[in-house]
Amino acid sequence: MKLDFLITDAEVYDGFGGDAASVAVGVRGDRIAFVGEKPTAPETAADRVIEAPGRLLCPGFIDTHASTGLGYMLPNAGDNKLFQGVTTEISGNCGTSSAPIGPLLEGTMHKLAEEIGFTFSWLGLGEWFGQVEHYGLPFNVGTYIGHSTLRAGRVRDHQQVADGDIDLMVSDLDRALQEGALGVSTGLVYAPGSFATTEEIVRLAHAAKRNGGIYVSHVRDERQELEASIEEAIEIGRRADVPVLISHLKAAERPNWGKLPRVTKRVDEARAEGAEILFEVYPYTAVSTKLRTFIPKKSLARGVTGMVEWLRSEGGRAEASRWLVDRGTDFDAMVMIGESIPGARNVSIGDLATRHGKAPEQMAVDLLLADPDAWIVYHCLSEDDLDHAVAWHQAVICSDSWSHPVNAPNQFGDPHPRTFGAFTRFLERWPLAGRMPMGEAIRRMTTLPADTLRLPQIGRIQVGAMADLVLLDPDRVREKATYEEPRQYSEGTDGVWVSGVRMLEDGAVGDAMPGRVIRRG
Repeated sequence: MKLDFLITDAEVYDGFGGDAASVAVGVRGDRIAFVGEKPTAPETAADRVIEAPGRLLCPGFIDTHASTGLGYMLPNAGDNKLFQGVTTEISGNCGTSSAPIGPLLEGTMHKLAEEIGFTFSWLGLGEWFGQVEHYGLPFNVGTYIGHSTLRAGRVRDHQQVADGDIDLMVSDLDRALQEGALGVSTGLVYAPGSFATTEEIVRLAHAAKRNGGIYVSHVRDERQELEASIEEAIEIGRRADVPVLISHLKAAERPNWGKLPRVTKRVDEARAEGAEILFEVYPYTAVSTKLRTFIPKKSLARGVTGMVEWLRSEGGRAEASRWLVDRGTDFDAMVMIGESIPGARNVSIGDLATRHGKAPEQMAVDLLLADPDAWIVYHCLSEDDLDHAVAWHQAVICSDSWSHPVNAPNQFGDPHPRTFGAFTRFLERWPLAGRMPMGEAIRRMTTLPADTLRLPQIGRIQVGAMADLVLLDPDRVREKATYEEPRQYSEGTDGVWVSGVRMLEDGAVGDAMPGRVIRRG
């Protein structure tokens, strides 16, 4: 039977880490149907022949750390990823997922739907899958179940969690895993997940284990307590006998720079002892999160409203200010993003403090009172640590990005440039700069994450695999997104196919929706 199309003359990287092969790759339907020597008469072998000399052909990239979630029901939610070569995105990270929605969370979801501009009409994961499948997907989508989402839906007092509350969370998680979730994620630096004990997390990790899922964790502290937090993740994996993926490994703020070699050494020791554990990394030295992440977690015990009341009190304001100073916050490197506070966009808190004649820690508190949801970009990571993390042999490359603030009718603020450039930046600054073999770099974005997630039909070029493919022009690969102007698509991606459908050609994104929901198993 004739192929739908055949790509010839490219250097082909199959995703397994080796050198490029000079082979032709043919697709029929949604599958790779041919990998081999170029036919002597290629035009008779396929309906369309794509000659690609000087190009690199590789499996579509898998972004294991996305937070698009609710944005899949908005127009162009995936364009920024397609231009980077991403054909599969996994959301539900850092403890927050689009489902299941417990009774105590329904009001928040209705409020979000109004703010962002989507229709909220689901409770369980299966219903959410049906919703996004009905709307259509530009690429493949899977999800973890967020621990904080489970907690927010079931727990009234986050500092007094009863066994019955945990039973309800475990039951909700079991059902979602049976409906196809890939595992459970925690965001232990964020409320309400930050109030959980290790014991609570172990119970949820056991549920992931018995359902064939994995445990994914934004660990409890990426600063002073980084090493203890990594140890907790290792312990949870060991006690639940579950694979562990540590989210976006980093050592934040100057006093903690240089810790990553000790962290990777400890992870290697755990692996030698039989643990299945690895981590993700995004190729930037700045983080992006909400400003409130940097004040004491207890301030959020009663939610955001309670935090504001606490900051308005003399004692709360003083404690938050001391906390910011004692932990070595670099206010000159902490930049406000978005338009929620007039005159603050792309200005550091240090500069704002000078402008208003205030101490920077007091300025930070004032900014939180003006907008409790204020977002920042914080240039707080070391280039040496980043290089070490990327070079580690089992480091998965990710973006740690979301799309719905980019595409929603109502904007939340500016994205981090990783939203538009993470995978391109990695290619540009590592393999294309001669700092890593190209085959190994491709593995970090394809078979390594696919195998970690038990997804054997994606992330590889071999007969029978899904026809998710990326064609790159190595001479033109370039990240255009910047911190000042992040909404700029990457360059150098000549073609992207999802399930055999071309989604990117000549710099234009197609209208088709060939993506699929990826369910565990």
